Amino acid sequence: MKIGVISDTHIPSKAKKIPDIVFDKFRDIDLIIHAGDITSQEVLDDLAVLAPVKAVYGNVDPPELCRGLPERLRIELNGYQIGVTHGHNLKGHIMERIAYVFPKADIIIFGHTHRPCNEVINGQLYFNPGSATDRRLQAKHSIGIITLHDRIEREIIYY
Repeated sequence: MKIGVISDTHIPSKAKKIPDIVFDKFRDIDLIIHAGDITSQEVLDDLAVLAPVKAVYGNVDPPELCRGLPERLRIELNGYQIGVTHGHNLKGHIMERIAYVFPKADIIIFGHTHRPCNEVINGQLYFNPGSATDRRLQAKHSIGIITLHDRIEREIIYY
């Protein structure tokens, strides 16, 4: 199973639309996970053309979007437990707190910082795809792909 991971799209404030490279890189995936700060339902609708979309809301998402999305998501895919949150509502440093939210997860997907993360800590994969449209202090925009087989393969794609 191949999962496209995206976060912090901030459309239309940071970009008018999802960058074309996202559609190219997500062309053959099975599921898309959006880790929040979507800001527009159109983003989810556009991504859904490629594959089913699971998403959580972030701190800048409007109330009408938040009402239809969870704050945290727990899913099982190919035998792996996956936890998803934007990360804005954790007290303290996100990397120190997030394992307490998903103690049994094999993979923890989050956003909020706009900084890519692809690290295994205490046996859990911490995966933040960065931002597809708002680099902040990063050199490039980024998204991620996680492939689940008998092991977890993961990649941050910079553009």
